[in-house]
Amino acid sequence: MAVPGEGPPLSSPVLTDLSALWLPLLQRLTEVCSNWGIWKNADACFSGSGDMDSAAPEKDWDVVVSEFRRWAVKKDLGPVTACRHVQGVLFILALNRRNSEFVELDVNAKKYFRGWTMFRSENLAPLMELDPRGFRRLRPGAEGIMLLLGNGTKWGGRPNPEGLQRKRIPETLRRDPEGVKATAACLFGPAANALVRVAERAAIGQWDHRNMLEVEAWALANALIEPRVALSRIKAKRIKRMCPVLRTIFSENRRRPIDLDSWLNRVHKEHPVYE
Repeated sequence: MAVPGEGPPLSSPVLTDLSALWLPLLQRLTEVCSNWGIWKNADACFSGSGDMDSAAPEKDWDVVVSEFRRWAVKKDLGPVTACRHVQGVLFILALNRRNSEFVELDVNAKKYFRGWTMFRSENLAPLMELDPRGFRRLRPGAEGIMLLLGNGTKWGGRPNPEGLQRKRIPETLRRDPEGVKATAACLFGPAANALVRVAERAAIGQWDHRNMLEVEAWALANALIEPRVALSRIKAKRIKRMCPVLRTIFSENRRRPIDLDSWLNRVHKEHPVYE
């Protein structure tokens, strides 16, 4: 089955180059946190679209928050807040008053796929490389796999054509076939070969439904031995509706609240707020 994975973006938003804003922070975190790195969306965030997705073990989170705060002061961003309500994920926001939106850095200690722990941050170390701009990130093939599973696939092994196109997943997969194979072998055990076949078909704008079902079934089987993961995902959905920080991220697209002082008062009840 053909899948539209190429072509122009679905819409034509006005993009802004934010690399000068973000690079000092990413370079500094690469320097001081040997276990930290970007696992997806760096280039999209540089162009003004979305958040910056990184990974680091929880023991390093305090260092990440501290460096983020220093960076925010230098860049005249703020206030800053950090949310740890969702198990395994740290969300850090700083208000950019110039465009009335928040900039967001997420830090994953772990990431899930179909209720199974797809990776812990330590697992990504052999898949990281140093970007020419001076920060640690996943190699393209590894990032392509993460985007394929997170944005390019629906339940039941079905493709998500909109996600495949918007995230330019086929292009990313084609850049690094060896990285695709290395990532599958590193993270997916017996399902590695099936995942590679799915990625190879997706890279040329097609879809391998049978092999994607095999990958999904393998993940679901492994999820059975991690029942706490499913419970944590259910809890996360409830928290996202209740937490003002997470509502700002997931429901309000990181836009500045109309009444910022009232929002900060609500946030301060359960989160640190740094002016």
